[in-house]
Amino acid sequence: MKPYCVPEKTEKYTGYDMIRNHTEIPALPDARLRLLHAFLEASDSADKTEVYGMVTGLLQIGLDIHDRVAPGDDSEEEQAMRSRQLKVLAGDYYSSRFYQLLAAAGEVDMVAELSRAIADVNRRKMELYLRMQGTSAPELREYVEEAAAIKARLFVGFDVSLRGPLLPDWQSLLKLVALCEAAVEELEAATHGEALHYGMHPVGEAEADELKQMLLGFADRLEAGIAALPAEVNREVLGALAYGFRGAAEMKGKVNR
Repeated sequence: MKPYCVPEKTEKYTGYDMIRNHTEIPALPDARLRLLHAFLEASDSADKTEVYGMVTGLLQIGLDIHDRVAPGDDSEEEQAMRSRQLKVLAGDYYSSRFYQLLAAAGEVDMVAELSRAIADVNRRKMELYLRMQGTSAPELREYVEEAAAIKARLFVGFDVSLRGPLLPDWQSLLKLVALCEAAVEELEAATHGEALHYGMHPVGEAEADELKQMLLGFADRLEAGIAALPAEVNREVLGALAYGFRGAAEMKGKVNR
């Protein structure tokens, strides 16, 4: 059974000085990647664990960089314009690596699967953003659930590789991990009095407390789900996930003003 080493394997793609000098590189989606690693290692696709983890991590970084590109205008300074352009190019660079790596591995079907996932992610982001700007904005829990579904979508593409008895556990835990990550992200914004990721208005004390309670509940369910996994899934890779999310809830539970 191969150890989890996606951060080390992706370093040669994320370590370019030109990109790092102009763009803050988002963190890898470590919890989702660890979950994918554990399930692939227990499946008939174990020989693809490394390449699937690398391409998904790089692809998610590319999408996250694009999310951070602020709209420009005619009055912006040249330095700001160049920085924004480099962010776009950096996002394109990371997103394009998955084509190269999967093609080199002969994984043409997975190229198509992840391409569909990218299109779906972008569509759902736009739909949620427009809802948040309009009169039909979802309640906080529905919002977190939709943000989590967006986070999980790339990884749903691996359902086809996990068909069989592992699939229900994979789908259930992927949803819970994404819910935890979405709640952490929004709780981080709430802690600093910032708006929700797809919203406009700052989050208050009541919303921050609701997010904290949501996160604690998701973490409890995640811990129980991991404990109930069959023996062939390496639970050591996943053991600290619920603990980490629970710690994030306790540390980010107060709003700073």
